[in-house]
Amino acid sequence: MEPEVAVSLFLPARLRASPLLFCKLSATHVLGHHPYTNIDGADPDIFTAAGEVADIRRIKWSQKWLSRYFYQHVYVPVLYCFLGIKSRLQDFGILYHMKNSAVRLNRPSASQWAVFIAGKCIHVIYRFVIPAFFMPWYLNLALNAIGEMCGSYWLALIFQTSHVVSEVEWPKPNKDNVIHSDWAELQVATTQDYATDSWFWTVFTGALNHQTTHHLFPGVIQSHYRKITPIVRQTCEEFGVQYHYVETLTEALLCHVNHLKRLGQSAENSEQKTK
Repeated sequence: MEPEVAVSLFLPARLRASPLLFCKLSATHVLGHHPYTNIDGADPDIFTAAGEVADIRRIKWSQKWLSRYFYQHVYVPVLYCFLGIKSRLQDFGILYHMKNSAVRLNRPSASQWAVFIAGKCIHVIYRFVIPAFFMPWYLNLALNAIGEMCGSYWLALIFQTSHVVSEVEWPKPNKDNVIHSDWAELQVATTQDYATDSWFWTVFTGALNHQTTHHLFPGVIQSHYRKITPIVRQTCEEFGVQYHYVETLTEALLCHVNHLKRLGQSAENSEQKTK
């Protein structure tokens, strides 16, 4: 198995701690995020809380601006370390409502429920119970906290730098709820790649720094992305389609932080912005 494939399979599954939820949410990712990338109300990966309780961050112009968002570019990246814990707790809500944002789930069978519960129990046993026989409880908690932070940052920042940036497009459907755009062109327009020439970042991001290729060819194994990406770039240039790319992960992270700052310090909404 290629190293980038192993990384991309291991870490997201580890964060979920349940094979059932990993498979089901992978399906909603494919059915929601991939065809409707960055489309508010359709892409579950950019879902934000609505109603009386506002989301902890503002990433879309459609969200109401609040004064506490002014410094979100400072506090939100810090909070990304809790993504793993949030995901595990969110699992229960998703299964209860049978819905992940706008994407509905099929109701699990009794055996699938058993797999879900067993997965959660096994997670607790191997992360907390078994280590308790070999180390003090405080060391166990500290090591788990470090593991949580590393895994959470890995997952959060890889995807935020590819989609939640101002450099890419955030398509808005017309009054008939239709977006007049070619599917492949939409994938390129809403995605940003970074450091695709770097062996290190290709391996340690599970080749998801080749995010455009991942969206255009989601069924192709990651080990081929390094060969496909140059063809994608050349094709975009040939047909006049803008290909979003930055040279380093640092630049990609700054794009995301600047996006948070831009939306956090501007009280404009989507209607005002389009005038």
